[in-house]
Amino acid sequence: MKLSAAILTSLLAATAAAAFDKNQPWGKRDYACINVYQGIPDHSAVTEGQTVHLRFNRQPTPRCSDPLAKYPASKYSVWLYNNPVRNLDTINFDEQIKIADNIPGTAGTVNVKIPANLPKVKNGDVWYLRLDTSLNTAPQMPTLFNAAGPFTIHDA
Repeated sequence: MKLSAAILTSLLAATAAAAFDKNQPWGKRDYACINVYQGIPDHSAVTEGQTVHLRFNRQPTPRCSDPLAKYPASKYSVWLYNNPVRNLDTINFDEQIKIADNIPGTAGTVNVKIPANLPKVKNGDVWYLRLDTSLNTAPQMPTLFNAAGPFTIHDA
């Protein structure tokens, strides 16, 4: 039985629109090994200018047994990404905004402010917050991350 071109096109579009898996590596040697246990819940909403409290550690998670725990982390950074989409082994996005950096590796907590006057984006309901660091003394200098989202950012 042959599928019509319209049905085949619909199936391909549905596959391409599949949900973004935030826990998959965002780049080479990128591991979801940061445990964020307080932050922005998935599918929630925040407001421009709102302060978000993040609590985190490098304890093992179901996604990462953390074999890299013996290596110290460099400074952490927090980023906002709008509409990330996986394209083979890279991540494309509409906007990327650094909202905090130079967070000590031993901090375990950080308060970040959602920027006011965010750039206009196609879809304001698809934001992700990414906390990341690198292990500069580990072989091949991997990066560790945790991503929260998707969530919506409303005007203040």
